[in-house]
Amino acid sequence: MKWFALRYIFQIISGDGNYASQFDEQLRLIQAKDAQEALNKGEGQSGNFHRPFRNCKGELVKWEFICIADLYEIEAPGDGSEIASVLHEPEDMANFLDELKRREAFLHQSISIKNPN
Repeated sequence: MKWFALRYIFQIISGDGNYASQFDEQLRLIQAKDAQEALNKGEGQSGNFHRPFRNCKGELVKWEFICIADLYEIEAPGDGSEIASVLHEPEDMANFLDELKRREAFLHQSISIKNPN
């Protein structure tokens, strides 16, 4: 069996859908004998990831499967295995690096809140 990383695209729909459009991209691992089996298996599992729920306004929130946008064969997962890579060509490098620093700070803050020592 081989390992594959699949990029799922879901649309998040709240209530009557009269909100700003939201899409959720997810990378998930699938084990299969080949790419076709991985795609079939991935599509078959797509409806099982998110159960609808009611938000604080009582509106139904659901994830609607759009597609599997990418599929990559990867090495067997292990400590430090790469499962995805994204190249960026920012128009404004300073803004891009500032945003990364904000994300890094948020990550470190979130971890320290969850694991106070």
